[in-house]
Amino acid sequence: MQSANAMTDQADRRATKDTRLPRYVIRRGAIAALIGLVCALLLELALADVARRNAENRARDDLNLLRASLQQVLSRDVQLIRGMVGYVRARPDLTPEEFALIAQDILEGAPEHVRNLALAKDLTVSHMYPIAGNEQAIGLDYRKTENQWPAVKQVIEEERIIVAGPVELVQGGLGLIARFPIRLRADKTGERRLWGIASTVIDFTLLLRHSGYERFAETYHLALSGRNGDPENREIIWGDPGIDRLDPISLDVAIPTGSWRIMAAPREGWPNFTSYLSVTLPGLVLLLAGFAVWTVSRYRRAEERSLANEEVLAALQRAEEASAAKSTFLAVMSHELRTPLNAIIGFSELLENSPRNSRVWERAGEYVGDIRQSGRFLLSIIDDILDLSRIESGRRAASIEHVDIVPLLMESATRLRVEFENNGVALSVSAEAEEIVALADRRAVMQIIANLLNNALKYAGTAANVNVSAALIDKDRIEIAVQDDGPGIPEEKLGEIMKPFVQLSSSYARAAGGVGLGLTICQSLARTMDGTLSVESRVGQGTTVRLSLPRSPAA
Repeated sequence: MQSANAMTDQADRRATKDTRLPRYVIRRGAIAALIGLVCALLLELALADVARRNAENRARDDLNLLRASLQQVLSRDVQLIRGMVGYVRARPDLTPEEFALIAQDILEGAPEHVRNLALAKDLTVSHMYPIAGNEQAIGLDYRKTENQWPAVKQVIEEERIIVAGPVELVQGGLGLIARFPIRLRADKTGERRLWGIASTVIDFTLLLRHSGYERFAETYHLALSGRNGDPENREIIWGDPGIDRLDPISLDVAIPTGSWRIMAAPREGWPNFTSYLSVTLPGLVLLLAGFAVWTVSRYRRAEERSLANEEVLAALQRAEEASAAKSTFLAVMSHELRTPLNAIIGFSELLENSPRNSRVWERAGEYVGDIRQSGRFLLSIIDDILDLSRIESGRRAASIEHVDIVPLLMESATRLRVEFENNGVALSVSAEAEEIVALADRRAVMQIIANLLNNALKYAGTAANVNVSAALIDKDRIEIAVQDDGPGIPEEKLGEIMKPFVQLSSSYARAAGGVGLGLTICQSLARTMDGTLSVESRVGQGTTVRLSLPRSPAA
């Protein structure tokens, strides 16, 4: 009886053991399946984020092409007006017939979206080419035209090309109006009388079409904002008015008077999930459930996959940063290079297409001078970029020697004195001692001094005073300072001026040109000599740039 009971107890235990094992396996499988589901969701989220970033990068590259096309076409069209302005200054009493001949030469070969050239003597439209289709604009008094007078007034006050619009045109349609004030040469009293306004009308719809806007609009919802070149104006001037709901990317489109903002979002929407979700999720859950007993190996594989995903994300982020840096560089350089190139091409084509006995050839010397000046400006931009590249790549090593700073200051001032005098800026040199010797690279110091003096000339303005000086700070350091009493730099801008391609908004700086690499090159050269570069400035009081270098122990 006891033996039978023992056998029964053993059978019960075996039955209990047999029933527990599937439950244990089920529990482990359920846990594994749950973990697998969570892992699958996390992986899907990571991959979906990667897909979104890739989609944004592709859209940004496409949008950058459209932006470059818009900038190129608009910049070329606006330059047409400059030739007419020069001619009117030379012949202020030109007749409508004479104007028509000159305008016909200027517009020959121009795109069809350039609708006309016009002159408004005494601010009333007096000359127009072509007349056909623009009859209603003849006799238009800007001062009595409410929707155009503010822009015309701004052109007169700021003395520069301003692109207004898009606006409803008197002739009909939607267009941009590029205007330039015409002031005659100074008379005996020195006054430059306002002759009137030169303008060109650009058909906005055709401009977009010639820039490839419609082709990009097949793939993306597009919109433009920034009426009259005001980047703060968020009013949609063209495209999808509800684009903000689509979480668009955006880029700035540089125009002669400011910028537009172009926005884009894919017509099929941004990706929220990858295409592999319906396959990978069930497969991963089943795989992890079937191999739940090998938990440790599963964890190791998951960890390896996580590290791989992090590396992928890091690589994508680096690629994205490189793409953004490339886009910024191309946008800045395309704008800065296009300006002198447009001048070279524009004046060359004007001379090429004009008869040798025409009035255009009477000013050929001036046009050739403008071509030469634009070429030199283009060369200076390339030299700055190459200099910065050599310094940052380490291919320009400093040749340290004992350098007497005082003669370098005198030599630099002598080279630039005529240019300072021509611009009405007083330049002086001072030194604390007759001999101030530094451990430095002579050529690098000369380049820094020249860049700092050119910056002072560029930003200080007419009738300013500039002083370049050298002093002993202590037994280990000497200091070179370039000080001006110009308008100064706002405090919030001081942290940005050392960055590449940064320029202050100054009429003097715009006139002098450049791409904003001068201080960046100076700072990089200073570092190669164990030196430092610092800037102090107050609005209305002037700016001081200080270069600190190691002092020669033999001094």
